[in-house]
Amino acid sequence: MTRRNRARSSSLFLMELIIAIFFFSAASAVCIQFFVKSHLLSQESNALNHAVNECTSTAELINASDSIEDCLNMLMRLYPNGTYPDVHLSSPKIVEADVQIYYDETFKECISQNSSYMLTLHLSKDDNKDGLLIADIQVTSTEASKTETVIYKLNTKHHIARRTDYEER
Repeated sequence: MTRRNRARSSSLFLMELIIAIFFFSAASAVCIQFFVKSHLLSQESNALNHAVNECTSTAELINASDSIEDCLNMLMRLYPNGTYPDVHLSSPKIVEADVQIYYDETFKECISQNSSYMLTLHLSKDDNKDGLLIADIQVTSTEASKTETVIYKLNTKHHIARRTDYEER
């Protein structure tokens, strides 16, 4: 009789152990999913934060400029690895310009082949209003499967004040 009780108690203990292992493996799988999701959210928020900073910095450069040419000169000095239009900056009438600035995964400026992110800037002058500079700025991610995903977009307008000959900035 005692041998039957030992067999029942050991099989019951084995079932309890299997159920406990199953429960802890299911709980660990759920926890791993939470950790992966939080890591991805952290990366996305970090990219968004950097994208907002770069867009607002570029918008501040546009607001500090007196013309499209002046803005392009400032951008060329600050971001030498960017892609700029093939126009001569000495020409007096640039009406539109497209600029691309490339960043690596840590948002350091880099060349286009090593880029994970790209800031695209479209500058134009408004034909209807005299002296209005319009800028469309967006940061896209070029990492994931070579498709561009827009992270942040900013549109800004800057009125360029007319100056007389003796006034300088």
